[in-house]
Amino acid sequence: MLFSSGYGSARGFFVNAENLWQAAIIFSVRRLIKPTWLNDRDQFLQPSQPISDDFRSDCLVWMLFNGSNLTAGADGLYWNARDWSLTNHFIPFTEVEVGARGKFSSDFMVRYMKNMTFTPEAQAVLEAGRALFRCFHATQFPRKIRDEFKLGRPDAGWYQVRRALESYGDTELADFSFVKKTYAALSEKLRPMVYSLGFLPK
Repeated sequence: MLFSSGYGSARGFFVNAENLWQAAIIFSVRRLIKPTWLNDRDQFLQPSQPISDDFRSDCLVWMLFNGSNLTAGADGLYWNARDWSLTNHFIPFTEVEVGARGKFSSDFMVRYMKNMTFTPEAQAVLEAGRALFRCFHATQFPRKIRDEFKLGRPDAGWYQVRRALESYGDTELADFSFVKKTYAALSEKLRPMVYSLGFLPK
C-alpha cells in the first residue's frame, strides 16, 4: 500500500524517484495474483531472476491504472485542526495531452516516464487511460459530483477521474471498455511472470 506521506509502521518507506520502480513492482506482484484458499498463505519472495526494464515499466503502468490506485488532488481537507491540500504526483500525462483547464501542481510522473520505453500492452493502457482523462477534463460535472470527489483542482487522480465519470453515468461519453480490455491484456501478460521471476513459488 502506498501513502502520501510517512506511515507509522516498520514496514513503511518513503517512495521517491530512486525507488518508485520497486514500489510499483511490489504493488503489482502482490495484487496480480488473486488470493484463494489454495494460495492465501503463500509467501512473496525476492525475485530469483533478473528484472527487465519492460517488466519495470509494465508494473508502473499497471499500478497507475489499478482500481486500488486512490490518487487524488484536492483542496479543502480538514484534519488535526488544520486545512490541507493534496498534490497529485502520479499523473502520467501533461495538461496539453488531456486538455486540462489549469496547470498541474506536479509533473513528476511525466518527467519520470520521459525516457522510458513501453511495451505494446502498456502503451495500449496508457492510450486508453489518456482518452478517459481527456473525457474527464472535457466534462462539466454537476455540483454534487464535484463536491463528492473534491474536483476543485486540475490535478485530479485516477480515483477521481474514474469515479466521477462512473457517477456521471454517460456511457457514450466515457467508454471504460477499452481501458478494461487493455488493462486485462497487460494483467494476463504480467501474471505468469510473478511465478517465472520467482516472486511466488510455482
